[in-house]
Amino acid sequence: MPGYKSGIDRCQIEMSSLEDKVNINSMARVIDRFIEVVGIEKLGFTKSRPAQTGRPAYPPKALCKLYVYGYENGIRSSRKLERETQRNIEVMWLMDSLTPDYKTISEFRRENIRPLQKLLREFVKLCKSWDLIGGELIAIDGSKIKASNNKKNNFSRKKIEDRLLRIEEKIRQFMDEIDFADKSEEAGHPEQATNLVQLQKLLERKEQYEEYKKMLDESGENELSTTDPDARLMGNSRGGVEVAYNVQSAVDGKHDIVVAYDVSKNPADQSQLGTMVKKVKQVLKIRRFTALADKGYYNGKELFKVKKMKVIAIVARQRPSSPKGLPEKFRSEHFQYDEPTDTYTCPAGHTLSTPNKKAVKIRYTNRVACASCRYKSDCIMGKAKFRTITRGEYNKVYDETDKRFKENQELYRRRQEIVEHPFGTIKHSLHGGYFLLRTRHKVRAEVALLFLGYNLKRALNVLGFEGIMQRLDTLFYSICLFLALFFKTGTKSGDIFVL
Repeated sequence: MPGYKSGIDRCQIEMSSLEDKVNINSMARVIDRFIEVVGIEKLGFTKSRPAQTGRPAYPPKALCKLYVYGYENGIRSSRKLERETQRNIEVMWLMDSLTPDYKTISEFRRENIRPLQKLLREFVKLCKSWDLIGGELIAIDGSKIKASNNKKNNFSRKKIEDRLLRIEEKIRQFMDEIDFADKSEEAGHPEQATNLVQLQKLLERKEQYEEYKKMLDESGENELSTTDPDARLMGNSRGGVEVAYNVQSAVDGKHDIVVAYDVSKNPADQSQLGTMVKKVKQVLKIRRFTALADKGYYNGKELFKVKKMKVIAIVARQRPSSPKGLPEKFRSEHFQYDEPTDTYTCPAGHTLSTPNKKAVKIRYTNRVACASCRYKSDCIMGKAKFRTITRGEYNKVYDETDKRFKENQELYRRRQEIVEHPFGTIKHSLHGGYFLLRTRHKVRAEVALLFLGYNLKRALNVLGFEGIMQRLDTLFYSICLFLALFFKTGTKSGDIFVL
């Protein structure tokens, strides 16, 4: 019987380095070169220049590489990152075998929330210079990601009022029991002492809920999260609700690179389209492009903003609400508007006009035609005697958007495959279905690192390892050459050069 394969003896001394143990095509090499190229001092990282006195600090570049590597591999906890520095060969290689404790790692993230967000923008700029971003077709969408706040620690006004009522009822019961015990022979009984302890706890909880109610009154909000004050209760894709943030993303259609993002406390997407389009224009420095969005973004005010920014928006139409039982043929979307005459034509062929064209919401009717129409019983619901069609200030924008949507069905079908790919990757491959940090400001940094991890994977898939490293190396050696020439010419003492 053949023997087993033999490994290397554990006690055998080897002449090798970390460089030899890291795979030549490892993503760690891409991350290392990217951080070297980006120039962290200009991004505002703390301690990016070593202090002349005191205990030496850990180099920000090393900690920055650690976080990018961690988020790219779904390792986000500072304690887990600490363990990786002691057992992961790639992390040891990235960190030059430095082993900071979890407090140092966590403190670095806390002090560099904004600079960590800028890393994503710097990589997007690189992707644009490498022609990975077309800047012609941008898909926009949002997804709910769980916040670091349990549902039990989220309170609405109704929830607080209900709990206060139940607490007051229990307090009355305890007070009645205590009064009864005082009047009977049971005074001083151990059960009475227990009741007094429970009563004290109830009074403390009542005081706490009254404080929550006061906070809601002062803020004007209808909801309060006690662990993460910026998180809100939102519906999730599983049909339930959880305390979460609404993460917005804008993805370029050429190679599915995330170019812009935002974190919203509003569970609805209706007010996000203008903001996301503006962010895309700022990041990519482009004037015109086509934006794809689902019906959640169908909002007249936002569509008007996008139109003013010279961006073409292809947005699915929301089905307008109609009275229950109204036949499909007579729904409001089947009334055809004619702009030159400012009239509507109903499905029966009658013309609806308006006597007041200066109102904010213009109402179009034809009482005479409705009175003798044979479809009256089908078209007019309830106690109304005639049909009314209302046209608001943004109806023209809606009409333009609806027409554009009908003419670009093939293009719109690409929206889902473009924009939902990044969310699927960060939630499942990068374990980004929940946040570790609290408050919207800090959560933005987590989102930026997650999207940076996704973009790194995407760029590597498109360019290949040799392609992306060749581009990064070209930048790196250009910077080194520039620095060599800069210092060769001579600098005065105290001069500072920032990459």
